[in-house]
Amino acid sequence: MFYFIIFLLFTIPCVSQSDSSFTYKGMLRGTANFALGDMPQLNITNAYLTGNLEYYANKKISIRGDNYLFLNSLTKNSILQDNDAIYFGAFYHFLPNHHFDPLLGFQPGISHTQISIPFSGLNEAAETTICPLTSFVAGFNYFADQWFHFQLNIRYTIGEHLTTADETNISEISFNFGLGFNINVLKKKK
Repeated sequence: MFYFIIFLLFTIPCVSQSDSSFTYKGMLRGTANFALGDMPQLNITNAYLTGNLEYYANKKISIRGDNYLFLNSLTKNSILQDNDAIYFGAFYHFLPNHHFDPLLGFQPGISHTQISIPFSGLNEAAETTICPLTSFVAGFNYFADQWFHFQLNIRYTIGEHLTTADETNISEISFNFGLGFNINVLKKKK
């Protein structure tokens, strides 16, 4: 946490400086990293391998797809066995001409979720289903140069595990931070 605060202290002054455009129509950027998620209703913490691919329709609007691969629940005796998810939606970038680019996004999605449901006695069954999700994302990109960036996202996901045996709230707050790369898929106009 200490390093994250130091990182923010060094990046905030960049907001006031005007740089050449770091985001532009035709930019494609991708990121792969790890995420931690907390499900407050179930009192469960999860670990994910995440990735996203984002295309900039213009300097301020981008379209992004995210993938969350469930690695494991970090909570002992968790009822959650699997929670892979994909999201797709739009993002608004507030400072596209700066190193520091705060953003907000909306991404609906689906998850493949498996939850253990205890029966009376020692037996338990696993209920698996596809769950509809809605998520809101806040975060920022820090563009170190035209080829790579750092990304921090906080995602709030709303969803329910809907099966005949149980309806469980799987809403989650997740956090990820990582390194990403940028490429130009359209010829940049001067």
